[in-house]
Amino acid sequence: MLLQLIGTQLAKYLTKEHVHEDHYFRISIDDIKSSLKPGDVVLVEGQSRVSSAIQFITNSNWSHAAIFIGETSSLSHCLIEVKAVDGCKFTDIDDYMHHNLRICRPVFLNNKKRKILIDYLVKKIGSKYDLKNIIDLIRYIFPNPPVPKKHRRNLIGIGAGDPTKAICSTLIAEAFKEIGHPILPFKK
Repeated sequence: MLLQLIGTQLAKYLTKEHVHEDHYFRISIDDIKSSLKPGDVVLVEGQSRVSSAIQFITNSNWSHAAIFIGETSSLSHCLIEVKAVDGCKFTDIDDYMHHNLRICRPVFLNNKKRKILIDYLVKKIGSKYDLKNIIDLIRYIFPNPPVPKKHRRNLIGIGAGDPTKAICSTLIAEAFKEIGHPILPFKK
């Protein structure tokens, strides 16, 4: 309970967006909207503290990902994503109008698989974010925490993820696994 409270407060602090008006690489949100198809993965260049850490660790501009599902009763350009504070939820792509975005389109995805993919994702709405991943991220950034050496071993048990919870990349990988559509190339 206390760990959950601390994790939530830490997640709020680390995920607070700091909007940068750097338009050098940004594609217009209207161009993005006109190109999207259900099942597309939308990569987001986040603008938060945790985004900067993820970008540094992965050596990538992209720190977040969501899947476009199309139009819903309340949103015209709906994404399903997992956010640290909110968990798995519906989001309008307009929420990312001040972010650098890219579209990744899965090839050979037929309409039947696309529907199964989206149905799987919709069932995940309400799942909580695995806050233990925030702790893992901090442990990676600060491998030598300000804790006496004799107590550092106890920190190993903190984190390590929870299979009943999700992070953005896990949700996407599980959704594509559900339809038998690999997201990594086959090894020869």
